[in-house]
Amino acid sequence: MVVWLNKLSPHKHCIICGNAIEANSMFCDELCESKYRSAQRRQQLVFVVFLLLMIATFVLLGILPALFGQGTAG
Repeated sequence: MVVWLNKLSPHKHCIICGNAIEANSMFCDELCESKYRSAQRRQQLVFVVFLLLMIATFVLLGILPALFGQGTAG
């Protein structure tokens, strides 16, 4: 069994589909690379939208009490 394992060439697997690829590659073809880049852009967009919503929430929480006369002044 050890002899059989030694005959495998060094490789790794595509991070999208899992196909065996060369050790110095990340993707098996351009389609998998395109899918990865698209998912990465989508994840960045979701993160930016989340950050903007959080900032808007904190700004509104700071402004609303002052608008309705419940500020801490006085």
